[in-house]
Amino acid sequence: MADIKTDANEEQVCQESRDRANSSGTTSTPSSLSDYMTGEADDSSDSKGSVPFNLKSVEPLVSLSKATSEEQVQRMVQKCKQMVLESAECSDERKWLVRRLIELRLRVQELRETSDKNLLETHVILGHHLVPQKYHINTSGPIYCDHCSGTIWTVLQSWYMCSDCRFCVHWKCLNNICRVCVHVVASEAGGYTYTKDICPERGLSSQGYRCAECKVRITFKSAWVEPRLCDYSGLYYCQRCHWNTSMVIPARVIRNWDMEPRLICRASAQLLTLLENRPFLLLEELNPKLFTFVPDLSLVKRMREEMQMMKRYLVFCPEANAQGLPWKVGLRTHIIENPGNYSIKDLIDLQSGVLLEEIRVACDTMHAHITEKCELCKARGHLCELCGNDEVIYPWDASVVSCQQCLAVHHRTCWVKRNHTCPRCLRFQKRQVLEEGESSDVKNISTKKSPQHQATINSPE
Repeated sequence: MADIKTDANEEQVCQESRDRANSSGTTSTPSSLSDYMTGEADDSSDSKGSVPFNLKSVEPLVSLSKATSEEQVQRMVQKCKQMVLESAECSDERKWLVRRLIELRLRVQELRETSDKNLLETHVILGHHLVPQKYHINTSGPIYCDHCSGTIWTVLQSWYMCSDCRFCVHWKCLNNICRVCVHVVASEAGGYTYTKDICPERGLSSQGYRCAECKVRITFKSAWVEPRLCDYSGLYYCQRCHWNTSMVIPARVIRNWDMEPRLICRASAQLLTLLENRPFLLLEELNPKLFTFVPDLSLVKRMREEMQMMKRYLVFCPEANAQGLPWKVGLRTHIIENPGNYSIKDLIDLQSGVLLEEIRVACDTMHAHITEKCELCKARGHLCELCGNDEVIYPWDASVVSCQQCLAVHHRTCWVKRNHTCPRCLRFQKRQVLEEGESSDVKNISTKKSPQHQATINSPE
């Protein structure tokens, strides 16, 4: 009989606690509160998730309602943390408090996500356009905060990403950002900041033995604050600002044709990633000898010059425009637009042979359209006036030469035999001399007739 009374009393206490919770208007967040309140989340507890008897008096202090503000929830979190520390280990009270603490923290996160003031607007800090990533789905692996190096739990935490440089940061780290957006740095520098100097190291003493970005004190003695050298900028960084990311250094490629990746800091990695596909490298100005030592590079240069000549035919052809030529030949746009600009991605692909194959396919497609498929483009070919041959020649053929004055195309052998003399230019000169002679004769005749005409006008009737 005693056991039956005890069970009845416990059931009555649970029913009273449930009625009191329903009458106070408490709500549950997307957490495990609804599970453990009914005893389904943790079956190991003897109380099946009910409120422990010792905590019934303090339960209203950490109870949630629809009208609870963020500041009130924050105070509840602090109160609940203090109670967790004061409770006994492995006790039912501590289990209940830990679960309630998790719920309170999730409620804080929910309030932040629903706040238009804090989360639904883009923040501009040091050039970063930080956009809230509420529905971001990551498929490439974990995301880390670029300020504190901590893991960003994309489902549970509020975080931002820069729309320009993909700088990722926690919501709590927004006010502590110290890195300028690399998009601003690249815009001010007009591209890369170091293309001629290979790892311009100045020494740790010149930095005051501090990190070049966050200014934290670094030393070789402590394993936790180890100085790390950035091979791109030549500066030393701490572990938070230098994650041992390895990338190809543009200066080493330009100077030594060295494609081996080197360790760089986070700021340099974001800058190189941003400019990887942008044609900012003028190789002929930076290192003209590179075309001599790299045969594939000189071959690519010649093929790009040929495509520039073919482009003059294709842009005036209606059929080529309908087919999307020359822009839709599966080639990078800047390679067709100008012959001298390269990106670091172009040079890496050239080393692996990918770029050369792409240019060959595009060049063959453009050449076949002009010389075989299109009658209009084929009719715009040239005939050599020096030999009178009926063979149609084009300015990009290896056996021809173009006049620099009138752009007439001749066979190279014929050009040499005629002592580099263009018949078309000679005709233009003769025509110019005749026109000048005719104009001078007209002037002489007008001057001879003018006094006679003047006397006729002045004579009396």
